[in-house]
Amino acid sequence: MASLGRMIAPLIGLMGARLAGAGFGFLSQLVLARAFPPDQVGVAFLAISVTTFMSLVITGGYHTIGLTYLARFQAFGRPGLIASFLAAARKDMIILAMIAVIVASGLWFIPADPGLVAAGFWGTIAAVPLAAIRLNNSAANAQRRFALSYAPDFVFRSALLLALVGLLVLFGLTQSTWPVLVALPVIALIVAIGQAMLLGADNAWPLQPQPVNRDMRVFYRRRAIAMLAVTIAGGATADLVVMIGGLFLEAGDLAVLGVAIRIAALVGFFAMASQQFVLRDLVTARSSQEQGAVDILLWRTNLAGAGTMLVAIIGTAVLGPWILSLFGPHYAAAYWPMLVFLLSQAVRVLGGMNAQLLALSGHQVRSAVLCILAIAALVVGALLLAPFWGIMGIAWATLAAELFWAVGLGVLTQRLEGRRGDFLAGLFTHQLLIPRR
Repeated sequence: MASLGRMIAPLIGLMGARLAGAGFGFLSQLVLARAFPPDQVGVAFLAISVTTFMSLVITGGYHTIGLTYLARFQAFGRPGLIASFLAAARKDMIILAMIAVIVASGLWFIPADPGLVAAGFWGTIAAVPLAAIRLNNSAANAQRRFALSYAPDFVFRSALLLALVGLLVLFGLTQSTWPVLVALPVIALIVAIGQAMLLGADNAWPLQPQPVNRDMRVFYRRRAIAMLAVTIAGGATADLVVMIGGLFLEAGDLAVLGVAIRIAALVGFFAMASQQFVLRDLVTARSSQEQGAVDILLWRTNLAGAGTMLVAIIGTAVLGPWILSLFGPHYAAAYWPMLVFLLSQAVRVLGGMNAQLLALSGHQVRSAVLCILAIAALVVGALLLAPFWGIMGIAWATLAAELFWAVGLGVLTQRLEGRRGDFLAGLFTHQLLIPRR
């Protein structure tokens, strides 16, 4: 039981931290929407999305593959390989950060809304220390210092932002979100330094890095880029949607889009939470070659997620106007886009655990191509529909991209695994609907 408790505790801590971070983030957005003009809220939402999205890009995917490689090297007692991996990650991340900052600086010279340009610039600047935090998250995880692998980003950074917004409201500084934009990189830098100091010798960004004999970037890059695509498609769609909205919408409409997509994404997070808790059981069932146990586990997980989404969609359809009224009268226009975004989340939930099955079998690179195509479908769909239908056009493009990704994952998983882990596969699997004898 003690061993089981040690395995479950980090996962519960991670989910609790993500839940707390989601709560702080939602409250920050709610306070912003209630207290600031809609055009300023749109600017702040865009900056926050740019920070999240660009921090993933700057990591180059190293923070994701680091969860596996660093843990493996640590388990085998290979400090040299750990140093080599971190050296490769740092070099590529520094190059990507320099490119990102140069591009962001060039935004000031384009004829665009100054507020949206400022959001792109300050969001990118904030993404640099956040990317450093993400790599240290992987380093802390490998050292089994789990609190330092998720609390700084999910909890403390979100809490500091909420505190800042609260102070601005308290002192009546609610005419402009410029203080929020400037504070984003400051908050991220404070958290990054604090995390690095607490990690001590385990810090991935030492002032005097350990010398390595071989540059391993060529080996890691392909895998890192593949996982970056998977990460963006799986966890940064909402931020990408807001960034796309920044190309077509006025700042006030961008605020409406931000509210709609973030409420839907929060619901989707809860609906898919059960998938995190069954990963260990899924690995065990697969290793034991018990086909029935895998099928039952997948079906129960998908059923729980689908049930949660059904209740959420019905509840939001009924209570949506009241929920949006909490943000203010301007956000009533988010109702129908929010429902379409909820349908997109439902498609993702019904897609089940195909992505996890592919990852457990080492097919991340194959699935990455599909992720890139899904992201391209979202961008192209928004480019075609947003000029005509505005927010609803972006919402429909998101739904189409989610359908493309879910169907594509199902087909790829069936081809590579000979099975699928989505809701429909479980529903029509005879052995799941009829009790075994």
